Amino acid sequence: MSDKNVYLITGAGRDIGQEIAQSLALNECFVVIHHANSSVGAEETLDQVQRNGGDGCIVKADFTKLEQLNELVGSVQDALGSRKLDGIVHNAAYTATSVTGALDQTALSNVLTANVTFPYLLTDALSTDLKDGASIVAISIAATDKVFSPDFGFFAASKAAINCLVRNWAIQLGPRRIRANAVAPGVVDANFRSDLLSDPAFRNALEEATALGRPGQIGDVAKVVRFLLSDESAWITGQIIEASGGWKL
Repeated sequence: MSDKNVYLITGAGRDIGQEIAQSLALNECFVVIHHANSSVGAEETLDQVQRNGGDGCIVKADFTKLEQLNELVGSVQDALGSRKLDGIVHNAAYTATSVTGALDQTALSNVLTANVTFPYLLTDALSTDLKDGASIVAISIAATDKVFSPDFGFFAASKAAINCLVRNWAIQLGPRRIRANAVAPGVVDANFRSDLLSDPAFRNALEEATALGRPGQIGDVAKVVRFLLSDESAWITGQIIEASGGWKL
């Protein structure tokens, strides 16, 4: 492990986080694979990481429960040993609808805690464990200034908040050459968005409103994240990079 870059990927037990971890392993890195409830998926991620030439370990925490923060930080630091993190990818998220007149306040509280508060506190707690010149990447959403479904307005607002935090991290950590950026995917065929895309009317409208004429795939997002974690993006920080195929240009 001594010569390998080390990354923490949250929500790496499925979908986008899993693909990010597996693609990073092609560079023979060590991946700290976080999950909340996807233990089988996390094991699959670790197995594929190792098959791809990397290595890693698995840590667990429910981002809706702030009392689990310290335990997660300790687990990550134990995995690091004397090493420093080369990057953090904030991918874990909690999704809930916010339908007017039928709000679930517990669900909305979970959205705010998991998508904003926990990543903010986790970054703060691990800031001294980041290597100078490291990279922070947050997975946002292209719908912070567009609407793909009004029922997910509060979820989109939580991602707008993480965009703001990214810019502040870029300034705060800039003296250490630590970069912070967000990737804002359009509608990707994964998790709750797959349910939206199963509606032919929604899918057709999306394709017509997208310059490249298709929804995103998980790999489309993972490639951008890998770029932002690499030295190839050493002059990029504080940016929200939309990866949407030209949705609603």
